[in-house]
Amino acid sequence: MDPPLDTLAPPTPSPPAGDPATERGFFHTAWDFSFRMGIRYIKSSYKDDPFRTFLELCLIGFIIWYITKQKYNIGTNEITLSDKEIDELVDDWKPEPLVPDLTEFERETLEKAIMIEGPNGTKVRLASATNSKPLLNFASYNFLGFLDNPDIENHAHETLRKYGVGSCGPPGFYGTLDVHMELEKQVAAFIGHSTAILYSQAFAATLSVIPCFSKRGDIIVADEGVNLPIQQAIVLSRSKVYWYKHNDMADLERILKDVNKQLHGRGAKNVLPRKFIITEGLFQNTGDITPLKDLVELKHRY
Repeated sequence: MDPPLDTLAPPTPSPPAGDPATERGFFHTAWDFSFRMGIRYIKSSYKDDPFRTFLELCLIGFIIWYITKQKYNIGTNEITLSDKEIDELVDDWKPEPLVPDLTEFERETLEKAIMIEGPNGTKVRLASATNSKPLLNFASYNFLGFLDNPDIENHAHETLRKYGVGSCGPPGFYGTLDVHMELEKQVAAFIGHSTAILYSQAFAATLSVIPCFSKRGDIIVADEGVNLPIQQAIVLSRSKVYWYKHNDMADLERILKDVNKQLHGRGAKNVLPRKFIITEGLFQNTGDITPLKDLVELKHRY
């Protein structure tokens, strides 16, 4: 039987929102729950993998140490010097020379160096001799005498006044002028082709052309006397390289025969590599001229 209405206990009033006691109880419960879960996790992980627990504790300790350690701040340890101390430091400071003293070897080399009088050309006069006759200069790349040709010098002055010192860029960017395009047309007409490409430097030409044609797996047979730009381009092509003796057509033929023997055993399904012979027309390092006629005959034969 239900009790009378007047004997029922009144309902417990709910705490108002934002009560500090309620908030403290919530955070205490959350902290107690997190702490118990952490202890349970450590016990279970220690049972399964104690090394992992040790590593995690070390990591937590490092994080706490890093957060609480004193940060370095520039300017907090500033040292103020007096005028006397500054003067003493200035007096004790000995600057190093901009140009170091010559070694004994460098001094002897400089004393033995031959000095010429006037511009460097195909024929020069020695500065140490009086009334010396012109001597043939073998220590210059100006073997054609272009640098001291008066007509070329005058034309160079006119070109500098019109175009400036240089184009300051590669072709295709802003390094191509009308004189470059005209020279490409003249070179193409001279060698009997429709077009030609002009490069401003040997490195730019060889590093662009040789790796463009010869790829990994191809074969290059090169003269061992080629200049450094050609050597670097051959390495960049990642082709298989064979070197023949400088301007030795008999050695070139021997290598071409060996290469053909190596390729003879390949089946029809295997793609035969392309073969290239690389040399110089006029060798930069020695001034030799390659026997182009004999080289072309070997090329067609092998």
